[in-house]
Amino acid sequence: MFPLILMFVTPVYLDALTVNKIATMFMTIAASRIHFKNKKVNIPLFLVLIIFGLIGTAIGTYLVQFKFNEDLFKKLLAGALIFTSVYLFFSKEKGIKIREHRKIDFKVLVYTAFFSILINILNGLFGGTGMFTTLFFVLVVRMTFIESMLYMMPTYAIINIFQTSYLSYTTSIIERAPLLVITMACCGILGGVIGTKLQYLKGNVWVKRVAIFVTIILGIKTLIG
Repeated sequence: MFPLILMFVTPVYLDALTVNKIATMFMTIAASRIHFKNKKVNIPLFLVLIIFGLIGTAIGTYLVQFKFNEDLFKKLLAGALIFTSVYLFFSKEKGIKIREHRKIDFKVLVYTAFFSILINILNGLFGGTGMFTTLFFVLVVRMTFIESMLYMMPTYAIINIFQTSYLSYTTSIIERAPLLVITMACCGILGGVIGTKLQYLKGNVWVKRVAIFVTIILGIKTLIG
């Protein structure tokens, strides 16, 4: 969503990031409500994701206020999206076939903490890292896509509440463009509800196909500008 906002809504990097976070916050909250009704989470794993995710996002949000090469971050985002889509395409059973999960032991919690702080530094800089968190659980913990989103959505719902509040204050986007903010919030809720219900209706194969299609299109578009 972040590349689309940059292309069609506003070219101002920090404004685009804030608007993206507003939509994502409402989307993840709406989606989390549905996920929690269907499954239960591993509490230690969930807490590690949130705590280290907040630390990483705080670092990234702090860094984004300084002058930096926006084109570089756009290229990095494009490269990550393209790599993700190609990897998913060739990994036929990843995220689809139900397998025995790795035991959530201390080693997995350490891996999760390290990954969460690093990926959320990038989340603070340009957002849109939820897919990579989903992939972490698919590849490392051997979850399906829908099971992975059970952890990803609530984690980013909490992180986005803090980050969005701070970014909205610093950019004053709510005062400058209230209609845009309301529109993105409503669309975030609607998209979160519809998308999550479709996940459970269509299953992991459908989720994976959509993920591949969206990431490759956005990756190419972001790369060429």
